[in-house]
Amino acid sequence: MKEIFEFMFAGFWHFVGCWLILLVVLQTILIIIQRFYRMIIILIHGYPPTHCDADGDKIVKNKK
Repeated sequence: MKEIFEFMFAGFWHFVGCWLILLVVLQTILIIIQRFYRMIIILIHGYPPTHCDADGDKIVKNKK
């Protein structure tokens, strides 16, 4: 762990690169969790309800 911090703080671009990699990894993990949670909700409740369109928005009739 000490070596990682030494590499990360070796220079500005090392720091920026490490943060970019960390952010991409964290974002990917969050997307996977979100999709899994959405899958569970759809399996439990069904999707979409009759009052919603495919995106989950309420259907507005006679929209002008």
